[in-house]
Amino acid sequence: MNKITDIIKGPKVIQEQAQNLEEMADSAKSLNIKKIIDEAVEKIGQVNIIIAGKTGVGKSTLVNAVFKGNLAETGVGKPVTQTMKEYSKEGEPVHIFDTKGFELGNALTIRQELKSEIEKRKKLGDTKKQIHLAWFCISNDGKRVEKAEIEFINDLAKDIPVVVVLTKTLDTSLDFYNVVKEECVEATNVIRVLALPYETPIGTIPAFGLEELVEHTYEIVPDIAKAALAASQKVNDTITKKAVDKIIAVAASSAAAVGATPIPFSDAVLLAPVQIGMMASITKVMQMDADRAFLTTLLSSAAGVLGATITGRAVVRGLLKCIPGAGSVIGGTISAVTASLLTTGMGYAYYNAVKTAQASAKGGETNAQSVAEEFKKELKKIKF
Repeated sequence: MNKITDIIKGPKVIQEQAQNLEEMADSAKSLNIKKIIDEAVEKIGQVNIIIAGKTGVGKSTLVNAVFKGNLAETGVGKPVTQTMKEYSKEGEPVHIFDTKGFELGNALTIRQELKSEIEKRKKLGDTKKQIHLAWFCISNDGKRVEKAEIEFINDLAKDIPVVVVLTKTLDTSLDFYNVVKEECVEATNVIRVLALPYETPIGTIPAFGLEELVEHTYEIVPDIAKAALAASQKVNDTITKKAVDKIIAVAASSAAAVGATPIPFSDAVLLAPVQIGMMASITKVMQMDADRAFLTTLLSSAAGVLGATITGRAVVRGLLKCIPGAGSVIGGTISAVTASLLTTGMGYAYYNAVKTAQASAKGGETNAQSVAEEFKKELKKIKF
């Protein structure tokens, strides 16, 4: 018999190759998951934001309202210049550069030090280390913007994008907003914000403006910093979803490239790092800790659901790759499409599972088992 006849009529061959595929899938469990997780977290990158403005305008309140972990209170601060400290927290991909002394008439000194620091970081050639933008905070309740502030904003905007944030906004009047908008012509936007709900004798004024601020910031930071912003902020689900979309799209493209390789039965092992890395990245962007135990639980859940669904198709793909000439190309083409669709399906199933588990936790800790249970439910909805 020729090879094609063996493939079509030889159940023993199919059985052996199915067993071979399962063994390769099992071997994927021995992958260095910690290394994959570390690489995924590294790809999240880092976002670096200057927070400028006078003392008392609510800079710390704004930072704590937008970012996880009370960064302004619990983050470690280290001096960068005479007037600036860099605040960061282990595990969080956001670094805040807080300027001091603006109210003391040090605008020119601060500006010169910032310009020097921005230029120095650009020369490093590492976009992750560069300062990506600035939030300049002005208190809306003071209804006053000084000439030195306007000049500082418009000059700084020549080096990096600057967003003017009107903090402590308690009224609906746009008069002061319009003045600032007219004067700060180089700013990318002026956004009115109330970082925390404000109690009054007649009721509570709810917090507002934070989602808009994060949305605009996401639009203007470089691509390398977008995932980091999404992973560190806690107020805008739309930004989180955009970051997840990008992670899944990149993973699906990588999976297609793996699936297209004309190496028989390589898919299961080669796809594993792509899909594990995708899940680790999504885990981080959705503000959970990705570790080996967490991902192992998820992978075990996925295996039980996916195994019966795709094993037969995977065997056929692998066998087609064994056919000389066109068979290899055909097998690769089918595999590329399937690998991409499978990875995309897994990515969104996982995203939906995490969202459901987080909603059920109602602000409490989301554990691996609850996510795994939701993941299984979501996977069963996919038509492979």
